[in-house]
This record gives sequence, C-alpha cells and structure tokens, in this order.
Amino acid sequence: MAALATEHDIVTVPKVELHVHLNGSITEATASVLARRHGAEPERSLGLIDGRYPGPYPDFAGFLATYLAANAFVRTPDDLELVAAEFARTQAAQNIVYSEAIFTAGIYVRNGMEPAAMWAALRKGLEAAGPGTRVVLIVDAIRDLGRADAEATIRLVEEADAPIVGLCLTGVDSIEPVEAFTILRDAATRLPGMGLEVHAGEMGPPSTVVDAIDVLKADRIGHGVAAIHDPALLERLVAEQVPLDVCPSSNVGISLFPSLEAHPVAAFWRAGVNMTISSDDPPFMGTTLTDELRHVVRLAELSRDDLADLQRRAAQNAFGSPALKAELLAAIDAWASSG
Repeated sequence: MAALATEHDIVTVPKVELHVHLNGSITEATASVLARRHGAEPERSLGLIDGRYPGPYPDFAGFLATYLAANAFVRTPDDLELVAAEFARTQAAQNIVYSEAIFTAGIYVRNGMEPAAMWAALRKGLEAAGPGTRVVLIVDAIRDLGRADAEATIRLVEEADAPIVGLCLTGVDSIEPVEAFTILRDAATRLPGMGLEVHAGEMGPPSTVVDAIDVLKADRIGHGVAAIHDPALLERLVAEQVPLDVCPSSNVGISLFPSLEAHPVAAFWRAGVNMTISSDDPPFMGTTLTDELRHVVRLAELSRDDLADLQRRAAQNAFGSPALKAELLAAIDAWASSG
C-alpha cells in the first residue's frame, strides 16, 4: 500500500474547487465589520458564540438562519467587493488555482443592489486573488422560491458583465417539482460556455439525484450523498461517471451524518465515484478546502498520486474551456511528477 499523502502534499498540490458558495464565504470577522458598518451589534445580530458562527447546526434551517443573518449586512457594492476580495485572497492562500464560486445574485438584488453595480463590485473584488488564481462564477436559483426565481436568475445572467460559467439549482432538494426548473437546463444549453450544477441527494432522497440526472440533465451534482443509501443508484453513478461535488464537513455540519467517519466519502472513493472535494460554506462550517483534503486523505487513505488524481477529476469536471482544463491538468501533472 502506498504511503499516505503528506501535509506538504496537501498544502502544495494545485487545487481546483468547484463547489464553494461566495455568499457562504463571509467570515465572522467580515460579517462583524459589515454589521457595525450598518449600525448593528455583531454578537447579537449574527448569533455569534465567542466570536464564532454557532455550527455545527441541528439541521439545514439552523445553518440557513446564520447564513442569512450574515448576508443581510451585504447591502452595498462596497460591502460585496469586500466579501469577494476576502474570498479571492483566501483561495489564493490555499494554492487553489481555479474556483467555480456559486453566487446567489438574487439575494442582493432583492435587497436593492443594482445589478450592474453588483457585477462590477464582484469583478473588482475577485481581482484580489492576484496572478495564478482564477475565480469564476456559477449563478444559482433557489428551489424554495420556485420557477419565478429561476426565471429572474436567468435574466440576471443574460445581462451580466461577469465571469459566469454556469447556472445552478440550490435549496431544499425536493421542496418543488423538479420539472419547474427545466428552464435552467434550457438556458445553460442556449448560453455559450455554460454548465448546469444541481444540488441533489443532500437533504432529499436518492430519487432527487435521479431527477437531477434524467429530468434536468445536470452536468454536475452538488453533494449527492444520499446515493449511499441506494446501491443501484451508486452503481449507476459509477458506471456513468456522473460528477459529484462532495463536501464532507458541510454535510456533517448540518447533521446529515454524525461524524466525518460516518460520511460516505471514503466509500464513494473506493467504489470509483467520479467525485471532487469542496468546502461548500467554509467559515460557517469551520473548514477550508485544505482541511477537507486533509480529512479525505485520512478517511480514504489517499496517496500522493490519489491526491493528484482527485484534483485532475476536479479540473476535468470544471465548466471552463478545454484550453483552461488543459492548463489546469498540466499544472497538476507537473506537481505530481516533481515529488
């Protein structure tokens, strides 16, 4: 058996992250700055405990309350620029060379932010990543808000001046009939260079993963962990190499699994699932992508070569251009051959 990837391997490997919410990247420190900027007392308004978000959460609703409290103070383009810049710098510091950040534009537009100013603030903030780190956006519609939110999201994307590579469906998996959101698949097919990611098999049953594949024709599945409860679905995912973006600490953080040891990530790896690893809402879950890779190396007993392969899968499953994927794969291969 090959030796496990080392801490040096985990830190230095060129990383690709495909499932991280920009709205979920607001640190406690930044949320506190924004709360004070808008005249609120951070500890009370954000529900902080000793200066930290209160995770782990009893359920998704518990997490959502904290997430929405933090996002309520992102009220101006300057606020959003601050959030985007901090996110970009954090990705760069982890040697994450490419990120597809899920962005819920509607939450800010509904709160009165003008779309053109919103996109400009995002562009400026993301420049803080510096050379060698790319951050692009996947714009999501929320299931819970129905087809109208999906329609509004598509209009925002059509008019946006921003580095958008995909659309996404988020929210509680089975709260609305999946057929209401086929317009997202149609839009992703129509708009140049767009992919479609669908959150499924997170809080919902395995059937939501099947619907994401068969009805919405998703290019990637966000989470998909319910597949561990359906051997036939798991076999299909492996056979068809359906990409899953897996976020272990996030799933544990909303009490889907009692511990990282109980999470199916190691079983997915052993079964041959085409999975990538991401941090989802990192400060809310007390994690980073680097931390997530540490967990997976330990749980699935990954070698240095396995770690490189995990990042190659992320590059191959990205919504970027073939030229971009080739560049990412070359960087990962160069790292792998240097060890």
